[in-house]
Order: sequence, then C-alpha cells, then structure tokens
Amino acid sequence: MNMNRFFAAGLVALFGLSAACGGGGDGGATEQVATEEAVVEGEETASLTTPDWMTVDEASQTVTLDIVAGKDDSNNRWNFNGYSRGNGAIVVPLGYAVTINFRNDDPNIAHSIGVDTGTGDFPATFQDPEPVFAGAISAAATSMQEATQPGESESFSFTADAAGEYSLICYVPAHAATGMWIRFTVSSDGEVGFFSY
Repeated sequence: MNMNRFFAAGLVALFGLSAACGGGGDGGATEQVATEEAVVEGEETASLTTPDWMTVDEASQTVTLDIVAGKDDSNNRWNFNGYSRGNGAIVVPLGYAVTINFRNDDPNIAHSIGVDTGTGDFPATFQDPEPVFAGAISAAATSMQEATQPGESESFSFTADAAGEYSLICYVPAHAATGMWIRFTVSSDGEVGFFSY
C-alpha cells in the first residue's frame, strides 16, 4: 500500500514537472497532454490531435494546412507553426487532396516549403528539388530573393498518393540543415492529425 502511494505521488510530481516545462511553438498544451498519455499508458508516441491550423474533411477527402514560417522566435524564426528539427508530425491519409496555405511571418528573410523524402541530415543547398508529390512545393523554393518573402503568402495543392514517412522543409539555403523541417506522414490506414515529439 505504501508503495502504491509512493508511485502515485511520483506520477503527480511527473505531471507537474511536465506542465511546468511546457513545449515549443504553438503546441505547448498538446505536448503536455501527449506527454501525460505516454507516461500513463507506457507508449512512446503521442496521440494525434487536430490543431486549429488543420482542417480535415473526410467526406471530400481533403486536408487543409495553414502553415506559418517564422511563427515565433524558436529556432531563430526558422520554424513551421513554431515547430522545427522534426519535433512535430503532420499525418494525412493516403489519397487525400492536401492544400497548404503558406505564410511567412519572419520579418527578416524569405522561406519556402515543400514535401521532401528526407527526414533529417539535409544538405546546406538544394539543386532543383523535386517534391515527393506533384505540386507539393512553394514557388522559387531555393531562392532567397524569390521564395515567399516576409509578410507574403501563397497556396498550393497536391494529392498524397504514396504512403510513407516524409518531411516538410524549407529549401532556402541552410534553412533545412539548421532545423527548419517537420515530419509529414502519409498513412495507409486512414490516420489523420498532428502530434509533437
């Protein structure tokens, strides 16, 4: 019985520490809940959520993502919705049409976005990047002068027609290599949502 009280007190302390630490970017509360679920259930992965920047329409098989580059100061503003270095994951079902409404809130530099096959260890520069899916890249993605400039927006759409583990990255030189990327998964089992690591 004393051992059960000790274990319960330890869980309460752990949850308190988890709540106090918060999370990076816009997803602090989501990260806290996910951490608690992982501790309680013994899982290593977080639960999928649907953040306010993600709209899922199962009837029309569409996902709309409002992605903001430089949303906050994390990773020197080289982030997507406050997430960087692969610490967030968007999951969309196989065959869904995906629209990305991309906005650059970084006041200092251009950014881009595209779906890439890599999931880390990106090169400093890219030569004519080919996105995983046709149309899954912003305009002039590798150009500091012509990519999406501070205060600008653009939208593009594509079909997630191959299941797998991919990433959303910024192709502007050195950005992905210094952490401007998050995970992008196309699930074959219909899963959809977002979770943070």
